[in-house]
Amino acid sequence: MKTFCKPKQVNIESVEFNAPAVHKAFAHGKLAKNEFARLLMKTGLISRREVEIEYLSQEYDKIPKAIDAFNATLTKRIINRDLELKPIKQFQRLDGISRKERTLSKLSPEQQVYEYIAVEALMPLFRAKLLPYQYGSIPGRGQTTGKRRIERLLRQKLRGKLDGVKCDVRHAYESVTVDCVMRLLKRDIGKNKPLIWFIGACLANYPNNALVIGGYLPTWLFNYVMSYVLRYIMHLEKCRRGVRQKLISACVCYADDFVLFGRITNLKKAIKQTAVWSKNTLGLEIKKVWCITYVKSFLEEKVIYRLRKFGAKVRTPGVDMMGYVIRRTYTIIRGKIFIRIRRQFMRAKRELEKLGYIPYWRAYKLIAYNGWLENSDSLTFKRKYDVYNIRYMAEYSLSRHSKKLNKEREVYINERKLYLAT
Repeated sequence: MKTFCKPKQVNIESVEFNAPAVHKAFAHGKLAKNEFARLLMKTGLISRREVEIEYLSQEYDKIPKAIDAFNATLTKRIINRDLELKPIKQFQRLDGISRKERTLSKLSPEQQVYEYIAVEALMPLFRAKLLPYQYGSIPGRGQTTGKRRIERLLRQKLRGKLDGVKCDVRHAYESVTVDCVMRLLKRDIGKNKPLIWFIGACLANYPNNALVIGGYLPTWLFNYVMSYVLRYIMHLEKCRRGVRQKLISACVCYADDFVLFGRITNLKKAIKQTAVWSKNTLGLEIKKVWCITYVKSFLEEKVIYRLRKFGAKVRTPGVDMMGYVIRRTYTIIRGKIFIRIRRQFMRAKRELEKLGYIPYWRAYKLIAYNGWLENSDSLTFKRKYDVYNIRYMAEYSLSRHSKKLNKEREVYINERKLYLAT
């Protein structure tokens, strides 16, 4: 059996090997947070004010040296088999759209850096195991990419009679236990004993012996475990008169949600078999409530389109996935998200008429929703609500606000430099 992350290529006890991951952990605005700045201050090579000035001015001199020193400290802890991890804090958060109450976790900054090291070390395994139709929490594979794949399947590759079934995993992260993850990792990277210990030490700090929502490593590990479920269901076959035929024609997965395409009888059979296998093998429970879509043909959609031109309110069934509802000939935004977008543009229009400008905090929201409108067929909405003009005024408002912030930043940096000089 082939294994990955062999000790010669992946050595987490090496300072040089861990350096790129540790530098990556401090990127993306992490230095603006006090907890990450304190980690560098503990090295004694840089002060809080110097971290602040170098971060604001983007002129890095002492920060890279402090990160290298901190990397040496973490590597020494790994060699000594003592990570000194702090307990993870958990809190409840209400989802704004689905109204579900989720349990999120707050990891210590040291553990966050450790998890970056773990992900970089496991990257050869992830590249080999994660499937090309898995999306979500993977760089370069987001909602837009997944939506385009579904569009290609419906409009180019699967042109005949087609049905779709959308399923999801119940309590996805909470169902993936640490024991399940470690069993799979020992199977795939069993030769790298230090890495096995390191991953186990990081996961042992998780409450309830399961993956947590809010960590960097759990997002990759869940996709890794989910790949086994998808690989199993995509290899299911039936035999008729000596001819073997796959039950599933295509699949698209977004985190714990996945949609399967094929004939409805084959899809039901495959999902039932997979539900039993995943529950017994991995502990993942696939919900018994499915969303079944009987995809209409191009001709049927054209007929419905003509009826809508005369005022009809009917639509053909669509695949509701990744915030979009996708059909053979067009794509629209999911209803709950569309209502929020329309509400923001209506409020922005009233503010523009009353004040003569759009406040910058409203402009941030409008620009954030721009991707939904650009990646869907929303031309009628754009014309009705004057989206182009409102978006132009929002960009102008953000431009003025950013110039103001840049001036304030320059003044603050100069004042800090004069203060340090004296």
